Amino acid sequence: MTHELISTTSILMMLMSMCSMLLNFRNLMILLMTMEMMLLALCLMLSTHTHTLLLTLSTMMILQMLTIAAAETAMGLSMLMTYYRTRGTMTLKSLNLLRG
Repeated sequence: MTHELISTTSILMMLMSMCSMLLNFRNLMILLMTMEMMLLALCLMLSTHTHTLLLTLSTMMILQMLTIAAAETAMGLSMLMTYYRTRGTMTLKSLNLLRG
């Protein structure tokens, strides 16, 4: 695959995740998945440009971003599942109940 195709794919992934975030802002699970898709598209874009410019420092930054994204997803999913078990819903409107 060429670098132009990979860059185009990452830009399309970013646009799709932005559109999904704007259209489905009520469900927390979809919001979490679209944020993860945005991070993966960003990593794909950075890795493509890193490969073309032969930068090694950016490769380590990409690996660090992927590690942080995986940790963020794991924590977000665990909190979301715990919230769903107690409240029975995952809508954004019901998060107002968490205020003290």
